[in-house]
Amino acid sequence: MSLIEDILEVPHGCVIDYVIPKKEVFEAANLKTKDKKIFTDIVKQIKWCYKFDEDTLRISKYTDDVRNYSEVELININLKYDNVQKIGVGKFKEDEKIDRVVDILLRFIPYPIILTVQYVNDLKFYGAHIRESKADSSKIVIDGHVMSTNWMDINNLSEIEEDFISKIQYDCLDKNDFYDFYDSYITAMIQYDGSMTAGGTVNLPIEEISKIYDEISLIDLDIKKIEKKIADENNFNTRLELNIEAGKLKDKKEKLILKLKGE
Repeated sequence: MSLIEDILEVPHGCVIDYVIPKKEVFEAANLKTKDKKIFTDIVKQIKWCYKFDEDTLRISKYTDDVRNYSEVELININLKYDNVQKIGVGKFKEDEKIDRVVDILLRFIPYPIILTVQYVNDLKFYGAHIRESKADSSKIVIDGHVMSTNWMDINNLSEIEEDFISKIQYDCLDKNDFYDFYDSYITAMIQYDGSMTAGGTVNLPIEEISKIYDEISLIDLDIKKIEKKIADENNFNTRLELNIEAGKLKDKKEKLILKLKGE
């Protein structure tokens, strides 16, 4: 059984319990050799755990000009333990490959997905709103960006992690329609990310948390790029200038974290 099935309370009628063959994903998503190899190397099993739809729940479909949320899926990816290397708390050598697998699944399945990735007792949650492609209405695209939590040790959850798990229980999700149902999951992720960044509960409006967190994420990317340049740079003066630039970005990040904390 996947970890997610141990920690979520879901109506029995939503249970699917179907293992999706990797070959089925390769064909349906029309994967190139490089992506097939990533799946083959690190993915042990893809399991369709639950389906939330009108046939089993009293929740309405949601449709607008670009979105058709008729159901929500919960899919779990189990990683090959021997082929994935943990290199620190919440970090894996194959994190980029894991994110690539997630991105492919979120883009080719035409329904919003609560997606979890499992490694022994560690679990990571992913999600993204989707919409029709403006260029091709038969295709879907990610609306915004893919969101994720940190890796969580299910046997040793922090207070913030426990709060997140409680918010995504079926009884706590919005039942107005399937857009609101899925959006309440995304909202819980935003609140979690904000709280983890701030180091405690954040009481700001969800839109403000999302905006600040996105700004911090972009700054983190810029800092990584600069630190790579510093590592590759031999000229002392250039290294000094890059360090000053990185320092300014870190100061900006700290101010945003204080803003998250309401200070």
